[in-house]
Amino acid sequence: MSAILNSVVPLFAVIFLGYFAGRARFLEVQGIRGLTAFIFNFGLPALLFRLMARTDVGEIAEWSFLLAYFSTEVLMFLAGALVGGLLFDLRFAERVIHGFGCAFSNGVLLGLPMLLWLYGEEGGVPALLLITLNVITFSAVTMLLELAERRGGGHGRARIVGDTLRSVARNPIIMATAGGFLYGLTGLGLPEVVDKTLGFLGQAGAPVALFALGATLSLRRIAGSLTPAGFMVAAKLFVHPLLAFVLLFGVFEISPLWANAGVLFAACPVGLNVFIFAQHYEAAVEAASSAILISTALAMITIAALLLLLPPIPT
Repeated sequence: MSAILNSVVPLFAVIFLGYFAGRARFLEVQGIRGLTAFIFNFGLPALLFRLMARTDVGEIAEWSFLLAYFSTEVLMFLAGALVGGLLFDLRFAERVIHGFGCAFSNGVLLGLPMLLWLYGEEGGVPALLLITLNVITFSAVTMLLELAERRGGGHGRARIVGDTLRSVARNPIIMATAGGFLYGLTGLGLPEVVDKTLGFLGQAGAPVALFALGATLSLRRIAGSLTPAGFMVAAKLFVHPLLAFVLLFGVFEISPLWANAGVLFAACPVGLNVFIFAQHYEAAVEAASSAILISTALAMITIAALLLLLPPIPT
């Protein structure tokens, strides 16, 4: 038990320190935005490019893993959207956000740092693939929300797809992942000076991401719509990892480390992008904000308990 606590508590201690810094105004809104800009444009891209460039491409062709996890996301999204309509009488756009909140993990700011902390660079690879996979999730959610606003006919839908793809292509996380992958295909090692520079910069990526997550959460409030928010929290912290466990350990033949990584990624709290989408489309904003804050506060307990149940992986 002490080993589990020693693994989980430092991660969430950094998150809580970031939250305190935001609440105590050690960091103003502009400072928090600056931290986030560093993470997304420099810290994590450096870490991800180096990780992908140094990884044997043949070792990451885990199609069963991707299929299993993506199946959990689809099932959780559909269940969340269906419940949102049947039990909470949400309108279409709100159902999309509700389903998104039930399915989407905070992978960049918590899942990736957590798996790197627990399993080293080997744990970062499955997290990275899942983050990349979420390009499909973002695109699907964007198109559903755009269609909910009934913006134009077929030409409008084509524009929506094009805008979404361009936005994804300019994402530094995706660019770094793709760039590192392509460089790894060349078989060339990174020059020592480049490797050390990226490694030095990337070392800051994971802890700063956790700190910035806490600071960002300090700007959120638990503000109504607690019933749908509570459902999102329960679905994300309990049902999603359970479903991932069944598929990754019971249905597909996947290595223990990758199966553990998938279950833990599924157990992460509701991702911040759920609030961003909700705010942009003015749908279920209060429920999304509440779900993110509550699920992150509870995740330390649920993830620690989950680690007790998962098979230990030697690092």
